[in-house]
Amino acid sequence: MSRSMRNVDLNLLSIFVALMHDQNLSHTAEHLGMTQPAVSQALKRLRTLYNDPLFERKAGKMMPTFKAQAIFPSVKKILDDVIATLPEQQNFKPENAKQTFHINLLGLHHDFFVTNLMKEISQIAPDVSLTISSIQVDDVEKALLNREFDVHIDYLPTLTSGCHTQVLFEDELNIMARKEHPRLGGLQHVNLEQYLAEFHAVFTPRTDNKFVLGTALVDNIDLKYERKVRYKSGSALNIVETVCATDLICVMAKGVIETTYLKDDLLYFKLPFPTQTISGFMTWHWATEHYQSHRWLRKLIMKHCQRFNSTREK
Repeated sequence: MSRSMRNVDLNLLSIFVALMHDQNLSHTAEHLGMTQPAVSQALKRLRTLYNDPLFERKAGKMMPTFKAQAIFPSVKKILDDVIATLPEQQNFKPENAKQTFHINLLGLHHDFFVTNLMKEISQIAPDVSLTISSIQVDDVEKALLNREFDVHIDYLPTLTSGCHTQVLFEDELNIMARKEHPRLGGLQHVNLEQYLAEFHAVFTPRTDNKFVLGTALVDNIDLKYERKVRYKSGSALNIVETVCATDLICVMAKGVIETTYLKDDLLYFKLPFPTQTISGFMTWHWATEHYQSHRWLRKLIMKHCQRFNSTREK
């Protein structure tokens, strides 16, 4: 071992990685359970170690230097490899685990998937609890880092350096209406004029004004300003229930319609304009990548999403 390695403290590297993500001394201190002076002192040692400022204050943020950006991938990999060797990560046994996992389902709600996931968890891990939410957040990566939830599942991918994203399933969008709808009930098809004539329930757009429908449109079609929107919600289940109780219509993933407990009260139609297949994505923070408990949860989610797909194809 070289003499320079004697000056390297893994705690310093973990603080460096946290600063890269937070770009704020106070937030890093809070996330790591440290005081701000302790984080400042650690940053001073890091600057000495690398002979570089590493972070410079600009516009209220601690912005990484070129040196910090260059070493970040290597430092992150080192920490990931170390975490993977820790006994805590190697000894996870679901039958003995006492944990609560929080899954954030945004823009979708598959009754079949969620029910069967919880059914298996209760059988093989009786002391593991599951929380399901539909929370819209401005920064998914930060929410995962702060452990606001463990896994985020969405039709829109989270494309950031601090997260891993995996495709769970593919689906198509349909028009959904209640079976007794006064104008659409009994129809086999809905044309564009009929679609635009109705009042719509939609998913609440994200802060960047993205709609699930907007991401699926092809041929440069833009309908988001033409729909007569009368209701917005971030919960697919809430939208399904609202459509069942009113004359509103909605563009919804076919899988949600086919598996909801209200499916017998619903009609659904092909869209009268071309759209692409949409995908469901599972996202988690890199900090939990090597945790055996999280790997176990993600494996179960994948398993039940595959079951969901195979059930729909029968």
